[in-house]
Amino acid sequence: MAEDGDRLLIIVVDRDDDLGVKTGISGPVVGREANLDAAVRLALADPEDPDANALFYAVKLYDQLTQSKTGEEVEVATLTGSRKEGMEADMNIFNQLREVLEKFPAQRCIFVSDGETDAIVTPIISSQVAIASVQRVTVKQSQTVEQSWLILGKYLRLGITDPRYAKFIIGIPGGFIALSALLSIFGLAQPSILLLFLGLLLFLWGFRIDIHFSRLFTGFYRISQMPAIGQIRAFAYLGAGASLLIGLYLGLSSTYTTYISLNLTSEQLIDPAILLPTVLRLSGVFISQSIDFIAISAILVVLSNMIYYYIIRYYGFWRTIHAGVLSIWLWALLKRAGVLLQQPQPTTITESSTFLFILTAVMGVVTLGVTFAMTRVLRSIYGKQFRKGAAKKQ
Repeated sequence: MAEDGDRLLIIVVDRDDDLGVKTGISGPVVGREANLDAAVRLALADPEDPDANALFYAVKLYDQLTQSKTGEEVEVATLTGSRKEGMEADMNIFNQLREVLEKFPAQRCIFVSDGETDAIVTPIISSQVAIASVQRVTVKQSQTVEQSWLILGKYLRLGITDPRYAKFIIGIPGGFIALSALLSIFGLAQPSILLLFLGLLLFLWGFRIDIHFSRLFTGFYRISQMPAIGQIRAFAYLGAGASLLIGLYLGLSSTYTTYISLNLTSEQLIDPAILLPTVLRLSGVFISQSIDFIAISAILVVLSNMIYYYIIRYYGFWRTIHAGVLSIWLWALLKRAGVLLQQPQPTTITESSTFLFILTAVMGVVTLGVTFAMTRVLRSIYGKQFRKGAAKKQ
């Protein structure tokens, strides 16, 4: 049993204001008789309007709750938005709800909705009064083929006659057809080119690529608002990405050209004695042609972080020195490995290519060891000038 004095409000929301447009009734509509009259007038004006069903359902729910004798005081109200929908409709609904609650200060409400559009206003209602229940009203339809065609015809007529939908369903395609015909008459474009343009437009729209471009431009705008050191670091990363893509392209294109020049038959491709040396040679070609740009990409990232961490006095500066030396060593080592893999015959340790590869590996290990020792000494001397923890974003 509800406590004495509790008030329950039944709310119907007509966000696109079909009630006002078709009957001239302005919101809010408060009370059983007023809502019943509004439902009858709307049903007579447009028997297919789902808002009329929501109004009748709200009146029926009001009668059920008042007859249940729960001790709650019950009222029913219809809130109307705007034909333009959007912010104007939401503000109208908000103001009308405040007006109703001033006259009938309910503690909770039941929201009667006829579809997803009206459910958009749920946050507006819940900001003023607690929503105890949401009742969705749907019109029952026969599932026969004839009924389905009637419903399809109704929505087609709606798409043709309603200005809100006609501009998308008829207006834009009609403009494109007219433009295509005009350009074809003057010989400025062929139908296939126009169809290609339309297909690309639909593809971009369907996969929302425009949103990704918008985010990309937003990212560039944020870069322009960064401090100078942040911009240098951001553009270094962009340059590193471009260098990486160039390296991968050169490596793949050279590998493909070399593979085509070998003229291998299908029988040779399944022979391990031929396949393994071919794979090693192609790997060497890919490494030799791509490693320069890939190394430049890595060094750009390392140098930008080194400068960035040094300026903000971040402790990770010492690790970037190690990463820089390691990048240069791997560059030289992989460069030698690419040359070695392209040798047509197995090489011995006395040959220059093998000797240089081993020498590069040994010198790299020695250089890394010296670098670790030197940075350890420098860190013990100047380490107090650098702070630990997460790097501060600039």
